[in-house]
Amino acid sequence: MQDHATQARPSRKSKGAAQRFPAPRGQAPDIHRALRERICLLRYPPGTLLVETTLANEFQVSRTPIRQALQRLVYEGLAETRNGVGTSVTGVDFPEFKEIYAFRLRLSEMIGDFSSLDGVPEALERIEGLIPRVEALKGSQNFEEFWAVNHELQFATNSLIANASLKEVHDRLYFQASRVWYSFVDKMWEEEVDFLLEELLEHRRALRAGDLRAVGFIQRNHIAFGLSRVARYVSG
Repeated sequence: MQDHATQARPSRKSKGAAQRFPAPRGQAPDIHRALRERICLLRYPPGTLLVETTLANEFQVSRTPIRQALQRLVYEGLAETRNGVGTSVTGVDFPEFKEIYAFRLRLSEMIGDFSSLDGVPEALERIEGLIPRVEALKGSQNFEEFWAVNHELQFATNSLIANASLKEVHDRLYFQASRVWYSFVDKMWEEEVDFLLEELLEHRRALRAGDLRAVGFIQRNHIAFGLSRVARYVSG
């Protein structure tokens, strides 16, 4: 994907929706989540410089929590730090994107083996709450709401995983892949809304049955379907 030698600026609006993620104040985890949202929503495109002093002024904090948040982004593969340049948003090409997706496919298949039924009631409640939000998207191209629902579906699924290592990798790879996939959503909007609704309904059925192995394979199948749809628009 093309690099942009731009400097991070306070949240520009993404297409089709008002700002959903205002700048939090205070703790590094909150700042990290806000910056991650902006990267995944392409408010900060690849190559964007994440300048500590600029971000510290925006979030009204010292540079220490900013530095901690940036270090987390580097660990997640969403940013990189180079001597003499600073920290910038990484780019992702399609071959790398496919490798991440291939690994996610295998990880999803493992969810049923490393999950606990204890989290099912809460995950089911969260997913049931997402269904009407997706149905409402059929009448409006609200890209940020679409991404927010995907984000919350990921967290609901991730909350079922009892193995800490799988849980962390499962979440990290989702964010690495999501910003690439998000960049193509506008080209296939209606079918993506339909597929997201279908995925939520399938998850609801599996959770109502307490079938965590099915949850993993539902995610696995929809990751594969999504990759095949994105492949229509890119080569590599």
